[in-house]
Amino acid sequence: MNIKKCLPFTLAILSCSSFARGHGEGFVQGNSDGKTYLYTTETIKNNEKILIQYPAKNGDIECCKTTSSVGKLVSQTDVTDELNGSDVHVYKIEHQYVKPFVGIAVFGTAGPVRQSSSGLNIKYGQTFVRTCLSQEGIHLLATKHGDLKTHLYLPLGYDVAPTCDIPTK
Repeated sequence: MNIKKCLPFTLAILSCSSFARGHGEGFVQGNSDGKTYLYTTETIKNNEKILIQYPAKNGDIECCKTTSSVGKLVSQTDVTDELNGSDVHVYKIEHQYVKPFVGIAVFGTAGPVRQSSSGLNIKYGQTFVRTCLSQEGIHLLATKHGDLKTHLYLPLGYDVAPTCDIPTK
């Protein structure tokens, strides 16, 4: 086979693979210090587009505002990866909440994201991301084709009424 004929095809395939990263998810948290952070096991580039939930004036959770990361912070210990035990990274993001808030963030090539009563549906990845409460914390669960893909845990430090039905691996 002539290498000159194969080269354009090979280059086209390799360039497409750079776009195949997919998407990721994590907690977005507006703290009492007035700063907003994203917690995820994924690597995020500076200025990467991030879709975040936000509190509506009536108290409901809405989706989605677009923001971006402004830099990675040091590793932290509050949020844990309950599925794989991976390191959780903290990113400061541009959007600032008026009051403390915890919600869902999605990023990467997520495609259309639709809010449902219990979470976010990501069309391209056929992924469903939701949060729920255990006795002392918030869980972020993402399933892809019904299989558990992500399970992050954020301890609150006080008791809350549990709402979780956590799937197993």
